[in-house]
Amino acid sequence: MNSISIHDTKKDRIAQTRQETTVERSSNQQTSLFPGDKVYLCGDTTYTGTLIHPIERTSPPRWTVQLDRGGYEAVNIQHITVTESKNKPLPQANHSYPEDLEIPFNDAPSKPSPVLKTEENTLPQLEERIKILENTVKQLEAQKKASIQQYRELEQENEILKKDLECAKQVIRRAKDASPVMRLSLKRVLRLAHHACMDVKRTVGGWILQMGDQARKFRRLADIWDILSVDEFILSEIFPPEKLIDVNLIQPPRRRKKPEPTQKKTLPLMRPEDVIRRRTMSLVPSG
Repeated sequence: MNSISIHDTKKDRIAQTRQETTVERSSNQQTSLFPGDKVYLCGDTTYTGTLIHPIERTSPPRWTVQLDRGGYEAVNIQHITVTESKNKPLPQANHSYPEDLEIPFNDAPSKPSPVLKTEENTLPQLEERIKILENTVKQLEAQKKASIQQYRELEQENEILKKDLECAKQVIRRAKDASPVMRLSLKRVLRLAHHACMDVKRTVGGWILQMGDQARKFRRLADIWDILSVDEFILSEIFPPEKLIDVNLIQPPRRRKKPEPTQKKTLPLMRPEDVIRRRTMSLVPSG
């Protein structure tokens, strides 16, 4: 029994000590709060307000807080965190607060908040702002019309460019050689070959590039042009042994046969009896 009583006594002392510590903390926190301080509640930084005055005869102590989002709240000082302090002295117990700061805690309708007064005062400012917004809307509409006009002009230019591009494509398709240098011809290829001490001849089914007793056959004149138009070339690559042909086997090109002209057909002469018959039928006027 004695041990149980001793434990109970210890528990009572610990509870009393904790209560005294809580009261001291709350009193210290209360002395550090001042009317007009900016605070946030319950650890939520978005739940902000302004301290009005402490509430008397409350345990634990509470303060009346005017919330930024509207309304008032009686909050325990343990749930109050100061963000901006004005360091004003605490009001005396017999101090009478202004009428605007008296917070009704009954169900009676409260006085209109100062926010309505500010809204009435800002009515001319709102009208002026509306005018500014209307002017801005007009300017944006004008810019929109100008943008639409510019877009249409760009579309027309785009159509013109498309037509020009199509015409240029048709010209390129119809051209035999679209390279900007020059069109190939036997005369130009011969000029290159003579500068390289070579000769070009026409043969059956292609062209012959000849240098002395070495000759090579090409199917197209453009192949000879591609070989001779480079800055430097090697004769062993132009006349490889496996592609050489015998000069004696080179045949001249076949001559084209001229087409025989077709015989002209003449209308048959009319017999005398046919002429007489037509005259009688008034088909041929009599002369």
